[in-house]
Amino acid sequence: MISRVVFDVPHETDGKTVLRLPPKLFDHDFYAERTDRNIGWITKEEQEMIRHTTVGVAGCGGMGAQLAEKFLRLGVGEIRIADNEVFDVSNINRQFAAGRTTVGVSKALATARMLRDISEDSTIVMYPQGICEETVESFVSGCDVICDEVEFFAVGPRILLHQAARRAGVGIFNCNTVGFGTRLFLFTPQSVTIEEMFGLTLPEAMELSRALRSKEATPEMGKKVIDCVLGALVPELPSYVKGKKDLKHVLCRLAKGQASIIATNPPMATGFVADRVLFYLLRNSSTVRTVKPTPLVPGYLYVDVARMKARIVTGRKWWTR
Repeated sequence: MISRVVFDVPHETDGKTVLRLPPKLFDHDFYAERTDRNIGWITKEEQEMIRHTTVGVAGCGGMGAQLAEKFLRLGVGEIRIADNEVFDVSNINRQFAAGRTTVGVSKALATARMLRDISEDSTIVMYPQGICEETVESFVSGCDVICDEVEFFAVGPRILLHQAARRAGVGIFNCNTVGFGTRLFLFTPQSVTIEEMFGLTLPEAMELSRALRSKEATPEMGKKVIDCVLGALVPELPSYVKGKKDLKHVLCRLAKGQASIIATNPPMATGFVADRVLFYLLRNSSTVRTVKPTPLVPGYLYVDVARMKARIVTGRKWWTR
């Protein structure tokens, strides 16, 4: 793996080099002022804790890049982003760095550039290769927490990420956007594993991902991935139209690789998971809060703003493998 330290985001990437962008010139007064509105709901001492944390965000799509933005604005000291895809026109409805001028541009590169435009006092580490065998240990090592926003069909890289995080003792939050709701899962070395939920070994998952990416996958392979991911991470598919006509259309599009994601939902889901990550980062703070903890898998938090429902699910295995 090739790694390079730079202070400005380049105009393009070779897709192979990890770029580390340290602060150009850290200014304590500027940092204190730009994070000042956090104070009150958190303390100044907790803000300092956040400044010395490292958060990994795997995936710069609908939620991942927005999470990176939220963590930067929060004042996180180092943010690592990983994505090996480029933007297309269909991404513009929901993805942070997607726009007319970034179609065809590396998601990781465009996201890093927008983050750097917001503030230059946090370290940004960019992995344009995404999560793969070459990068996963470097990406995970030293993280205080990781957000798994890996692309839906990439079951191999997702398991690879989770296994490395378990070895390093790093917690992983996974949050999805389904309809007008979201579910949040917390994986740790003490929780149920993503492999058990998928019913796949790492070699099986990597082969499925390779076949899908190279367009060599059979319809049966595509269906297997959809069934594994939906069964594990979407215990219940919502419907908002009588007769479930919307659900039938959503499933049909998903089978074609065109997942339905309404533009308004990723910002809601992103704020939800970002708050939960904040509580996790501050779990050892001396400040005692009356906050409901995020349950470990098998368990999750659920919110749906269309149905005005929220619930905590604990200790229940919902998948069958």
